[in-house]
Amino acid sequence: MNFGAILAGGVGARMGGNIPKQFIELMGKPIIVYTIEKMLEVKEFDFLYIGIHPDYKEYLKELLNTYGVSLEKIVIVNGGKERIDSVENVLNAICERSTNEDDVVVMHDGVRPFVSSEILLGSIKAARNFGVCVAVVPAVDTMYMLDEDGFINGFPDRKTIFNGQAPDSFKVKLLKEAIDSLTKEERKTITGTVQICAAKGYPIKTIKGDYKNMKITTTNDLAIAESILKTERINESVCS
Repeated sequence: MNFGAILAGGVGARMGGNIPKQFIELMGKPIIVYTIEKMLEVKEFDFLYIGIHPDYKEYLKELLNTYGVSLEKIVIVNGGKERIDSVENVLNAICERSTNEDDVVVMHDGVRPFVSSEILLGSIKAARNFGVCVAVVPAVDTMYMLDEDGFINGFPDRKTIFNGQAPDSFKVKLLKEAIDSLTKEERKTITGTVQICAAKGYPIKTIKGDYKNMKITTTNDLAIAESILKTERINESVCS
C-alpha cells in the first residue's frame, strides 16, 4: 500500500494573525486545503493521513467540507509538540493499517501547496526501490564555509550542494525501525523527517524537486505563492 501523510501539527503564527500558517488563505482558500487536494490527485495513495493539532481537528474537517474535499481516504490524527512527535504519531497510525514489507509512506509539509504529482509519484517509486528518499533542488547561491570567528575559509563546490525540500518518503517498516531506535539525544537533534534515517546510517536517495515546491512560512513567501498561483490559473485558462 501507499500512504500519503501531511504534517501540519504546528500552531505557530510567524506570519502574524491568530491562526496557524497552514490555515491562512491563499487567494481565497486555506494553504492546507491546496496541499491536501494535490496529494489526493495521486490515485496511487490508498490513504492520506494528516497530523494536526488536536485543537484544530474539527476545524480542519469543517474546512474540507466547505471546499468539497472528500474524507473517504483521509485519516486525521493528533500532531505532536515537535515535528518528530507528529511524524511518530502519524507513523504509528499508519502502522495499524500497514501489513506489507514494501508499503510506502510519503510525508509532506502542510505548507508546501505546489508539490506536483510527478514529485509525489517519483517519491513512491524511489522509496520502494531504495527505502528512503527526499526531494531536492540545486543550490543557486554561492555557498561559503566559515571559521569560528565568522571569516570565510572555504568555498564548497556548488555542484554538490542541494536544498532539501519535501516530501520525505520511506518504506513504512524501515522508518518505524529507525524512529523506534533513536536515543533521547538523537531525537533532540532531529529537525527534518529524513534525518531520522540519516541518524541511523541508512543511505538516502534523492529525487528531483521543483523550485516552485516552496514552503510558505513568511509574508514574503505568501506573496510569492500568490504570484505562482495566479500564473498557474492564467496558464490553465489559456490551455482550456
